[in-house]
Amino acid sequence: MTKLLEVNNLTMEFGGVVALKEVNLHVSAGEIAALIGPNGAGKTTVFNVVTGYYQPTKGDVLLNSKSVLGLKSNKIARLGLARTFQNIRLFGDMTALENVMTGSDSRNKVGLVGSIIGTSRSRQEESLSHSRAAELLNFMGISHRSGQLARNLPYGDQRRLEIARALALEPKVLLLDEPAAGFNPQEKVELGELIKKIRDAGFAVLLIEHDMSLVMKISDRVSVLDFGQKIAEGTPSEIQNNQKVIDAYLGVVDNAS
Repeated sequence: MTKLLEVNNLTMEFGGVVALKEVNLHVSAGEIAALIGPNGAGKTTVFNVVTGYYQPTKGDVLLNSKSVLGLKSNKIARLGLARTFQNIRLFGDMTALENVMTGSDSRNKVGLVGSIIGTSRSRQEESLSHSRAAELLNFMGISHRSGQLARNLPYGDQRRLEIARALALEPKVLLLDEPAAGFNPQEKVELGELIKKIRDAGFAVLLIEHDMSLVMKISDRVSVLDFGQKIAEGTPSEIQNNQKVIDAYLGVVDNAS
C-alpha cells in the first residue's frame, strides 16, 4: 500500500528532556493505524510535530513523499492532513453546519475581497461549502443537529461534529486524538463503526486511543510508544501477544468487551 504519511527518525527535545527519540511511523492508504502507549509516552507530541505545532529536534515528516517540516499548520492541512484534539475545539456560538463550513472554507480559492463583494465565484464556493457540510453532517449521523449551536450539542455529537469539520478539509490522512474519551460502552461501539466507515470512504486514519478493546477491534496496524521510543509495531494480534508491550502497557486486554 502507498505510504501517505511517514515519520522518520523523529526526535523531540524540550529543554533537554527527550520526549521522542528516533521514532519511525507510517500510515498507508486504506488503513486504520493506531498509536498507543502509557500517559506521557509521547503520542500527542507525535501529532503536534506532524501537524506543524512543534518543530522537531531531528528527523523528518513526509506527506505524499514530500517533507512538511517548517510549514505552518494551515499549510499542512491544505496538503492533506487534518486532526481532532483530546479536548474538543469547536466554535460554540456557531451552528453545527457553520462549524463544518469553516473546514470547507479553508480550501476555497476566492480571497477576502471577492468574499466581501460577493463575486459569482464566491457565491458558487459558498453554495458548494454549504452542500459539502450538509453531506458530512449526514455522513456522521448528526444532520438533525445542523441548525443547533455547537455548545448546545450532547458531548458525543460534539465529538462527531469535530470529526466532520476535520473531514471537510478533504484530508488524505485523518488524525484522531482520543476520540472515545468520555464515551460510554455503546458510544464506543458506534464510534468504532464510524471510524471504519471513514476508512472505507477513502480516508486513511491514525488513531491515538486508550481504550484497547476499541483499538484492537478496528485497527489494521498498531504502533506502541513507551518513554518516547517505539517499542513495537504489528497487527493487533501481534501486539496483544508481544511480551514487551504487555509489560509496558497492555496487561490483559479483554477482547470480548
